[in-house]
Amino acid sequence: MKSLKNWRGLFLGILYGLTARAIFAIEDLNSDTPLLRTNGLMTLSFMFIVPFVVGLITAYYHDEIKNPLKIIRISMPLFSIIGLVGISVFTGQEGMICALMALPIFLIMALLGGLIGVLIFKRRHDKLYVSLFVLLPFLIAPIESQLGLTEKIFFEHSSIVIDATDKAVWENITRVKEIGENENNPSLFQFMGFPRPIEAELDTIAVGGIRKAIFARGLFFTETVTQMSPLKILAFDIKADPKSIPPKALDQHVMVGGKYFDVLEGKYEIEKLSERNVRLHLTSRFKLSTSFNFYSGLWSKLIMRDIQENILDIIKRRSEVGIPTEI
Repeated sequence: MKSLKNWRGLFLGILYGLTARAIFAIEDLNSDTPLLRTNGLMTLSFMFIVPFVVGLITAYYHDEIKNPLKIIRISMPLFSIIGLVGISVFTGQEGMICALMALPIFLIMALLGGLIGVLIFKRRHDKLYVSLFVLLPFLIAPIESQLGLTEKIFFEHSSIVIDATDKAVWENITRVKEIGENENNPSLFQFMGFPRPIEAELDTIAVGGIRKAIFARGLFFTETVTQMSPLKILAFDIKADPKSIPPKALDQHVMVGGKYFDVLEGKYEIEKLSERNVRLHLTSRFKLSTSFNFYSGLWSKLIMRDIQENILDIIKRRSEVGIPTEI
């Protein structure tokens, strides 16, 4: 019993985190009649303040941890966060994509809360202090809710040099024949659980043409050609209906066309370097709507770049070996 008491801060930190997540998730589950106006999990209150308080709670019991290694005692808030995220994923409350995106900031904020907590509670080890901090996210959440979410447009550009004619490359971007699993490179977006691309079908190569991009797990996007210059430019608007996306295709908080994230446009540009050498550019435009676009934008740009580089590499290999793409 004494050994369990020494780890009480760890267990209470995890319990607090799970309880806070359940409360903040109420609005995500039933946004029409939330019991607590929080704007859900994708808020500063949950993403930054909750892990900070987890660190504070763990730090309150810092002196009870008898491990002689100081690094273990200081890093205990990190174990609380790992436990919190691990349980959330294991029980199906959170998907792997969102868990991995949240983990870095959770760890940083929990460690910061732990370090500040050690300084505070070393001077005054008072339960009243802990009680006030426990309520902090729920006091800030209604205020943040009144401010609403902030929309921001992002662009991501990638390019690759291809040893092939512009015609060969053009054929491989207008219609993409089925992509085998072995053609996809090991990549961050697939490790995180994003569906891999399978094929793209274009009914007519002209402005107004409809392009259907198909991904694994039943995910697809309807794209309308907005700009077309043969052998040079192919641009298209991207429309995603969240209601048509299978529940297991994407996590709720990264659902394309959803409340927080949407991909708006894609654009291929062929830059001819010589008769058998081109540089292919791929640019995407996407929108984020969160209270922390400065952080979610970093992840979104990283993942979009990874997806684009994978697609460009597939086009490069197919163009250079002359794989036909006409369906």
